[in-house]
This record gives sequence, C-alpha cells and structure tokens, in this order.
Amino acid sequence: MWSEPHRAHPAGVIVYSSKFIGVLAAPLFIAFSLVSSGDDVRVLASGVLVFAGIILGTVGAIGLAWAEWYRFTFQIKDRTLRVEHGLIVRKSTRLSPERIQSVDTRANLLFRILGLVTVDVHTAGRGQAPEVSIPALTEQDARSLIAEIKAVSPSPDPAVAVRVEGEASPSNHEESSQEQQIGPVWTPTTGDIFLVGATSSAGVIAFAAVMPVVFALVPIVVGESAVARSFPAGSTVFFMLLAVAFLVMALFSWAAGTVSSVLMYWDFVTARRGDEIRVERGLLQRETRSVPLARIQAVRLIEGPLRQMLGRVSVAVDAAGIAAASAQQVGPTILHPLLRRPEARRFVELMTPGHRIARLSPLPPQARRRYIIRTAAFPLVVALATSFAVPLGWLALILPIAAGAWGLFVYSDAAWGVVSDALAIRYRQVARTTVLVRRQRIQSVAVSQHPLQRIAGLGTLVVRVASSPQPATFRLPHMAYEDALGVLAWVGGGVDRATPEPSETL
Repeated sequence: MWSEPHRAHPAGVIVYSSKFIGVLAAPLFIAFSLVSSGDDVRVLASGVLVFAGIILGTVGAIGLAWAEWYRFTFQIKDRTLRVEHGLIVRKSTRLSPERIQSVDTRANLLFRILGLVTVDVHTAGRGQAPEVSIPALTEQDARSLIAEIKAVSPSPDPAVAVRVEGEASPSNHEESSQEQQIGPVWTPTTGDIFLVGATSSAGVIAFAAVMPVVFALVPIVVGESAVARSFPAGSTVFFMLLAVAFLVMALFSWAAGTVSSVLMYWDFVTARRGDEIRVERGLLQRETRSVPLARIQAVRLIEGPLRQMLGRVSVAVDAAGIAAASAQQVGPTILHPLLRRPEARRFVELMTPGHRIARLSPLPPQARRRYIIRTAAFPLVVALATSFAVPLGWLALILPIAAGAWGLFVYSDAAWGVVSDALAIRYRQVARTTVLVRRQRIQSVAVSQHPLQRIAGLGTLVVRVASSPQPATFRLPHMAYEDALGVLAWVGGGVDRATPEPSETL
C-alpha cells in the first residue's frame, strides 16, 4: 500500500498555511491601529490598503500552503522511508529502518475534531525534534503507516531484548509482538490527574506562604525608622500589602500550573504492547509515545515532598534515542504521573521487566555531618554577615538551622542497593528519586574520593547511562568507600555483589 508516493489529508493545508498567516499578524495590528487612529482620509486609506494587502497575503499564503502540501510526498520503498518535500528548495529524506528509534503521533484540538493525527518519526541524535513529521493523516492511515514502518524495522537485538519470565512469544498466527498487549492498561483516575496538577506547582504555594512572614519581619530586622525614611506612608502597611499581592500572584501561578498539568496529563493511558511501552496523554493536544524496551536505560521513581507525604510516586524512564514526551517536557519520559507506592512496584515489574526494586541500605553514620555541613555552610556565612550588619540580624541564624535540617533529611533518604543484575540509587535534590539501572545498561561508573572523604572512609559513586537528548548522570556522595568499590567491581562483572542487610524498601 505504501510503496507508491502518498500525500497527507487535504486538511494538511491548514498546518502549512498557519505558519504563513502567522507572519501577517503584525501588519494586521498596524492596519487596525491606522483605521482607528482618526478621521484623516489618508490614514484611513492607508488602513484600507493594508487590509487589502492582508487579504491578498492570506490568499497567497493559502496558495503557498497548498503548493507545499502538494509537494510533500512519502512512501516506503526498498525497506526505506522516503520523503520528498520543499517548495523552493527541494529536499529528499531517506530513513533506513536501523536509524528509526520510535514512531509517535500527536493531534491538536482541531485535528482531534477532524479525526486526524501527525506522525512523528524520531531518529538517534536528533534530540527533541522529530526527523520527519507527516501532518494530517487519518487515524486509520496513521496506524497502517506505523505498522508498515515497524514491519520493516529490525527486530530488537536478542542480547538486549527483554521479556517477562514465563511470557510466551506470539506465534505466526497471532498478533505481532509490537501490537500484542501484555499486562493491564494503566489509567489514573480523574482525582489523581487533578492531584498531579495540584502537586506539580505546590512549591509556589509553600514559597508564597513564607513570604508574608518575611515581609512582616523586615521592619523589625532593619528597623522601623530606617524603613519609614524610605516609605513614609506607613511602612508596615506597605510591606503587608506587598506580601498579600505576592501571595495572590503565587496563587494565580499555582492555579495556572495546575490547569496546565491537568490538560497535559488528561486521559493518561499506559500499556505495554510486545516489546514497547505506549503512552497516550493530553486533552487539547493528544500525544502518543512509543518507548521500546530495548532502549530503556534507567527507571526513575520520583517523589516530590508533598507526593511523598501522600504516598504517591511518578514513574519515568531514561531512554537512548528517545526524546521526552513533548517539546515542553525536559528530562525523562513519564510512564505514569501518579501511583501509590505498592502499585509503583508492580508497575515497574510488569512494564519494565528486568528493573527490580532492590532493598536499600543507608549511608554510614559518618556521612551524616557531611550532608549537614554541605547544605548549611553557605547559609551560615550569610547569616553571620547579616547578624553584624543589621539590627536583630541574629534572626537570620534560622536559615542555617533550617538548611542543616534539610541536609539531615537528604542524608536520611540517600541509599543504595543491588539485586540480581540491577542497581538502585536513591538520592534527593528537591524530590526524592530512586533510580533503577540494569548492569548492562550502565555506560560508565566512577568512584572518587577527596582527602576529607579518605579520612572518613567515604567516596562518591557516579553512574552514567545513555539518554536523550544528553546522557543522564546519577551521583551518590559519601557512601562507604568499600561499598562504592564493590559496586564498581559489580558493574565490571567481576563479582556478584549482594546488598547488605537492608533498612527499608521503597
């Protein structure tokens, strides 16, 4: 069917014309300004001429869009995707099956109404942008084209292909492995989707809640008289109003962020089909992503502070040659936005076989003070300078105390573990993240030790895996040096290292 040149649906003219018509936005604004600027006949005539130019430009843009749509053809010939496009400069693109990493679809609101999708073909090294985008295909044609591309694509390398233990391979009479559904379909509830949105920007509210207290303390710390000289019309009232305005703006930002996240994750569906995971999401812009199991380099279980208190986990993957789910998302691809902890364990075992959640061992006690000092040192310097510079500046000593408490919190979360051929590293920046990496997926591992660590018998473990658009790096500072060397030897395959007696699980 696809061996002959094909064109997209005629509605693709809308896609091409939008980029031409967008250029006319500035002249349109000028025309409105000229027409409404007064009764001058010459100004009015200028406005009419501009409007006439815009009309002619719009017609020309639609004509150019039609010509570009007409010149865009694609086909699959000799097991190669061939695309011919370009209006003035003619371009030919050839994608061999070995270069194609994933084929995905997306549809904005207009396309969803019309039953159309855009097919994006991703290749290694391209980053977020697809190598080829074929706009305005019917859903049936898109499914047929994707199936044809996958049919000519090489099978996963048997050395890296992953399959659940005991899973039967489909026979010749069954559906192909790319389409055979394995395990349940995961769909978060509507309540969970709103919880994802509410917790995605919860830090804005936490920050805003502290600001009124900070503003109220300014007159006390700096001195009422000093503030009054700058704001003679009631300094305390001024700062309180400023705090309220800041809080209102933060609430608005949080609400906007919540709505944006809800629209992004609406109707989220995750399913495993043969040797790939398929993710669908979005209300206004519907996106479908395919992540081959053979491309998964690491699995992340992410818990923000609020989500951790609620016992909720997000699951994401770092994949080689697979960009994030959208251009707006930076970092790993989200496989599920919100799961309860027991569900997260089952999800990882079913959807990403081979990535087992190890029982974790904490860092040694001598690492505790290093985490505290690392987070509290700079705030302590600032607090000491403030205490000498302004009245009641000693109140700033709250900062290093809070920072030290946070460092203790980070230390208590840091842990590691090895089970079978999978390494687990848990660390915290803001969110607590547990990374699961299979031994054969580790691109490089390094152990470093500075003089102070050498005295305490500690070291820093650094693990890197291939990922897109750039390699992912995971660090665990101040673990026992012998344990770090043991992990280094385990990665090299020299020992079958087992985890010491664990303190807790995920």
